[in-house]
Amino acid sequence: MSGVGPLERLELQPMIRVGLVGLGAMGANHLRALRSNPRCEVVCVVDNADTLAQKMTGLHGIDLLASVDLLPSIDAAIVASSTPSHFDITTDLLHRGIPTLVEKPMVTSADSVLKLLGLAESSRTVVMCGFVERFNPVVMTAMDMLDSPILHLRTQRQSPPAGRHSSNAIWDLLIHDLDLALRLLPGVAPENIYALGNRTGGTRLESIEGTFHLGKTLVNTMCSRLWQRKVRAIEIATESTLLELDLLRQTITTYKNISQEQLSGAGLVYRSATTIDVPFVRHAGEPLALELDHFFDLVQGLSDPDVERESILLPHQLAEEIERLCL
Repeated sequence: MSGVGPLERLELQPMIRVGLVGLGAMGANHLRALRSNPRCEVVCVVDNADTLAQKMTGLHGIDLLASVDLLPSIDAAIVASSTPSHFDITTDLLHRGIPTLVEKPMVTSADSVLKLLGLAESSRTVVMCGFVERFNPVVMTAMDMLDSPILHLRTQRQSPPAGRHSSNAIWDLLIHDLDLALRLLPGVAPENIYALGNRTGGTRLESIEGTFHLGKTLVNTMCSRLWQRKVRAIEIATESTLLELDLLRQTITTYKNISQEQLSGAGLVYRSATTIDVPFVRHAGEPLALELDHFFDLVQGLSDPDVERESILLPHQLAEEIERLCL
């Protein structure tokens, strides 16, 4: 295909026939994003046939199936069902050789993640985990801006109490930030891991604070499902710059201290000066839409499935260790 540009290559690819498993809150988001993507066609949804699922699929003329066993011939699948169902469903799909995107967490056991990754590798089938924050424009912009080692990394991910959850806050919230920390500081294993959690408001871990080292970088993480406002924030400190990332508003603020002095006079006065900047963030699209495009690149051989598969295990292992320390 010499002389054919990337957009033209995409146009030459066939339409991807997708099956969506699970039509809860996240599944509904996937359905919306899928229907807006010109590279795919949603041919069916697998969900218990309740009124909402029937209404949503009927509105768009999509077949509603009661079981994964009834899936027709498809090119790719997205698993957005409850976390406890992920392992069996994903195992079934990978055995059939169907490229699969599994919402995070893939499963809540590192050993089970390893089994799924081994199955994907042995069957040469694409598998991807839905770490959607990887595709947040502020994260991608910050990674491009970093030009010196990170000294300190701090993350906050908090939500108000709401609804039922099939897993604790580590797997629901914190794993996103563990994954981002590992991407910002690649190639080093977590050490000196320490964590505390509490179960206020229920029997599951709802608030967690963790600390660990990635190489020489100190990482502090905090998450809660008992907060009174939604927060998604990361602070990245280098020798010369502090970057504050607001993942909800998709903004970055940078701080650089330029002077510090003590003035004598009526009394000892300390004065410092700091420059503040709000750099431009290029918004290439909604993170979920970008995630789906990356998945389709994997399906169509435009991205490396081995690199993708190798990025999945470590954040699950770190989440599992933090959970063990909190129990």
